[in-house]
Amino acid sequence: MEIVISALIAVLIYIVVYTGLSKNNKEQVRHRVSRYFKENNMDDVQEQFIREKTEEENKKKKQRFKLASQEFSSYIASSGIKLKPNEFIMFWAMLTLVPMILVILFGGSIVTGIALAVIGIAIPPFIINNARKKRDDLFNTQLAQATVMMGNSIKGGFTFLQSMESVAEDMQPPISTEFARVLREIHYGVKQTDALNRMVERTKNRDLELLVSAVLTSAQVGSNLSEILDTISATIRDRIRIKLEIKTLTAQGRVSGLIIGLLPLVLVLALMVISPGYFAGFFESDIGKILVVVSLVLEITGFAVINNIVNIKM
Repeated sequence: MEIVISALIAVLIYIVVYTGLSKNNKEQVRHRVSRYFKENNMDDVQEQFIREKTEEENKKKKQRFKLASQEFSSYIASSGIKLKPNEFIMFWAMLTLVPMILVILFGGSIVTGIALAVIGIAIPPFIINNARKKRDDLFNTQLAQATVMMGNSIKGGFTFLQSMESVAEDMQPPISTEFARVLREIHYGVKQTDALNRMVERTKNRDLELLVSAVLTSAQVGSNLSEILDTISATIRDRIRIKLEIKTLTAQGRVSGLIIGLLPLVLVLALMVISPGYFAGFFESDIGKILVVVSLVLEITGFAVINNIVNIKM
């Protein structure tokens, strides 16, 4: 038990030190810039700053410990949550470890600590998944409107990039944010094809992938882009209508699956927090451990089966 507590405290100390060093690096950069402006002229300042910045970035690339993969970073970005991947992982770790450590240090039951750790592990992915679903639904609705706006702009004599600018300026996030990012990348020298493909990779949206493919194909063969956008807009609206109908028809099955899948887990976690002695017997005997494992396997299997039945992919 003492080894476990020591390991958890060491992880927390690492998180605090890592965050403090990141802040100190930013303060050092500001201090150097202000000092250079006082002591040197503008050209010397620029050369020295660029040289030190390059050396610092090269050192970070060699020594940096990457907590998140590129896929996970894209997943966090597509959810719309204003946290960096490393910050989200630190928040996740603290939400999982801090309640468990506090319970153990103040003489609580290890069963209660495990229950709080499980709750802390489950909450952040639920928040991310829920935020991403809401953002995707809103993005699909806005995309149908954006294609109509872009088609009308092209009919009025504007270019495709100018029509994207009108969407970025006149519409609300998240679609305005994504389109503005594409325009910014193009202005910085990124090819239009690469910038559009990156937007598709960030959003993981099939309707947007259809739009980008049509735009790139039109640029190569020289077809009428405004008519293509009108057709895509009608297709997106039909897909949204069908998704809403399917969602309505499968609402009862989805709610039943959530109740059947989550109710036993919620009751078990509540018992582990409220009355840990009542549940401690499952961890003290071999038969109890086997029953816990079998219950988890059956719960996961049942939830996956119900989810596959009601989740109709389009």
